[in-house]
Parts: sequence; C-alpha cells; structure tokens
Amino acid sequence: MDFKIKEYNQYQLKVGSKYSICPICSKNRTKKHQKCMMLDWETAIGTCQHCGEVIQLHSYMRDNGNNGFHNYEKQPKITRTLTNNITDVTKSLTKSITNNTKKQTKRIKLEILNKSRNDLNNNKLFLFLVRIFGHIKAKELSDLYLLGSAKHWKGASVFWQVDKQMKVRTGKIMLYDPISGKRIKQPYNHIAWVHKVIKIDNFQLEQCFYGEHLINNYKQIAIVESEKTAIIASAYIPQFTWLAVGSLNNLSASRCKVLEGKTITLYPDLNAYDKWKVKAKQIENELRIKFIVSDLLETKANEKDKKDGLDLADFLIKHSWKEEYMTKEMNILDKFIDKKPVLMNLIDALDLEL
Repeated sequence: MDFKIKEYNQYQLKVGSKYSICPICSKNRTKKHQKCMMLDWETAIGTCQHCGEVIQLHSYMRDNGNNGFHNYEKQPKITRTLTNNITDVTKSLTKSITNNTKKQTKRIKLEILNKSRNDLNNNKLFLFLVRIFGHIKAKELSDLYLLGSAKHWKGASVFWQVDKQMKVRTGKIMLYDPISGKRIKQPYNHIAWVHKVIKIDNFQLEQCFYGEHLINNYKQIAIVESEKTAIIASAYIPQFTWLAVGSLNNLSASRCKVLEGKTITLYPDLNAYDKWKVKAKQIENELRIKFIVSDLLETKANEKDKKDGLDLADFLIKHSWKEEYMTKEMNILDKFIDKKPVLMNLIDALDLEL
C-alpha cells in the first residue's frame, strides 16, 4: 500500500538521527537535552528509553494511485443519471421512512457503568487478574479499562465500550474462570449485551473499540482481538495504548475511522494472521491509516499453540509480571490485602496511593 506523509516529522526531531530527545518527557527532566529516544525513520516510530513512550513521527495519507489523494473531508459528487421523477419519488420515500421511524437510543447512561464497578471482589476475571498482578495492579488495570461486574451470571464481567467522547456505546457481558482466566463456554457460550439485558427500547447498537477512551495524540496504538488480552498487554507492554475489537471479524473501516492518520500495530491471534493481513489492506484502501501486522505469535508458536489458537495474553502470562515489575513495598502491601481483602476497599474509598 502506498502512503504519502501528511504531516512530516511532527515533533521536529533531527532527521536521520538514531537518537534524539524525547518530546514527551524531556521538558520535565533535569537533563533536558539527554538523547533518550531511539528513532526508526523507516517505520516512523520513536521509542523513549526513559519514559517508555512509543510515538509516531509522521501522520499519513493514502496515495490513490492516480492524481493525488482522496479528499476524505468531502463526499464524492454523484452524477445525476436518473430522471427528476425517480429522484423526487426517492426523496418522498426517504422522508416517509424517516418520519415513521421511532427515535432510537444509541448510548447507555454513565450511571449504569459506574454502578457496575462496585462489586469487583466477586468478579471472576478480576480475581484472575489478582492472581497474575496482585491486588494493587489488578485494581489499577480495572480502573483504566472501566471493568464492570454483572449479576446476569454470578461473577460475570462487563467490558464497557466507551468512545473518545466518553459516551457509553454498550457493554459486553462475559463469564471467565477465575483460575485459568479462560472464557466459560459450557454448557453454552456465556456472552450477553447490557442493552439487551436491561431491555432498552429501540436501542441502535454502534460499537467502538474496547479501550477507545484511552486514545491520545502521542502514544502508539496496538490492537488485539480479546478485551482480556488488551487489559493484560497494557500491564506487560505499557508503552502502547491497547485496544480490542472483541471478535476476529470486527476489524472494520467504520470502527477504525477514529484512528485515521496514525500508524497502528495489529497483534492477531494465532491462525488469524492471514485474515487480518487482508483486512488491514482493505481498510488502508478506505482510510488514512498505516497498519503493521505483527507475525510475532506465528513465528514463536509451536503446533500445539496453533491448535489451541492462543493469543498474545497467553504468551505474556507465561512470564511472571510480579517478579519483574513489583516493588518491595507493593509486595508487602499485596500480602496484607491477601489476608484482609477489605483493605483494598479502604484504599479505594480514601483514594490512597502507595
């Protein structure tokens, strides 16, 4: 896919240099001129060795292969080939349908989301996160991704889809095993939707990325399939903003429109690489997006891994997060919370920090 740079070197770093100051953290440091960012001009990505941020050096427009570039701001002009009578009939029908259509709800009240976040200690996915990361980090991750709980099934989780405008699109209810972290699929697949469970009349579903509310202007974005994987990856690889599409087939141009002008890294599950590679090219043909499709799992996996269809989270949790990331103080506090879980509620209620 051919691209042309829309905004060249937006941070005004020295072109061709392998190292530079970090435009994110250098201004707040004592050594403001220390070169802490590694620059890759081929992929237009910079990685800071100090703060860990991954930034995009350029923003792109897609070359349409003909005479310049598609104007994405303007709608294409439609040549009028039908008679005036047919056009008038079409307008009349459209107006009639519009007038007869009931007003449809597209959003869920924020109070419902907030209410769902009061019962994490009985949330089975949260309990799994505690096993991997400890209480403190698990709570931090659940706050970051607005993880909710639902009574639809005992211990069920709610993955709230909140867009960049902080509007709640919907919530996906799922049930997990607290020990393995795997979805409960027997005797049936435990998946439901909040707007259906609470029976909102005339609800018009318009999904967005899980984690879309975390998108900012400078942090590099990575996309995975599973919501659980996005949460876990954000702890192991915090340099990226991790989003989830929720399903293999949900990667679409309409959902990716919010990412225009960015370079996005895709991490497909095992056995999904070829499909996402094709999808990425299709979306690049429609939007100003540049995709990097990672084959990391395909190259690292053995035959059993491929048969089981593992994802990035399955590989990450094979490595102990606690040993690598937890401080001595966090370990001590986590042991206290293990003995007295009510301490976590007290810390949260008083908004205490370690």
